[in-house]
Amino acid sequence: GTLKGGGCGDLSEYSTIKEESCPQFLGKAFYDYEKRDIINWNLLFDCSSRGVTLTKGDVMEGPGIKAVFTATAPQASIGDTSRCGIAEAMVKSLSMENAGNADFGIAAAEGRVPPTDAEWEALFRAL
Repeated sequence: GTLKGGGCGDLSEYSTIKEESCPQFLGKAFYDYEKRDIINWNLLFDCSSRGVTLTKGDVMEGPGIKAVFTATAPQASIGDTSRCGIAEAMVKSLSMENAGNADFGIAAAEGRVPPTDAEWEALFRAL
């Protein structure tokens, strides 16, 4: 799959931004570094693809021949995993009993906010 999206956030530079903006995931330095045009697809992807899906085993579909088109797409595509989503999934899996010693795939999904603790529990319970 394709690992897309931003880096670590900096809460100090977003002191006036509301909590639902997820400043822990949005780092201005990363987006400035990655900007290649007027539109920054990394920032667009991170703002619209905060959802996560989990699949039991190493069976998640990749982008295939569409990879050349989806690698810089601002929306979640088949085979995409966001850096923010995978990092949070790894941390959350440490406290989930059924995630221990288990293989699972993580994919990005459309969503303006990341999963809540209850939603993470439901995702891991479904594995």
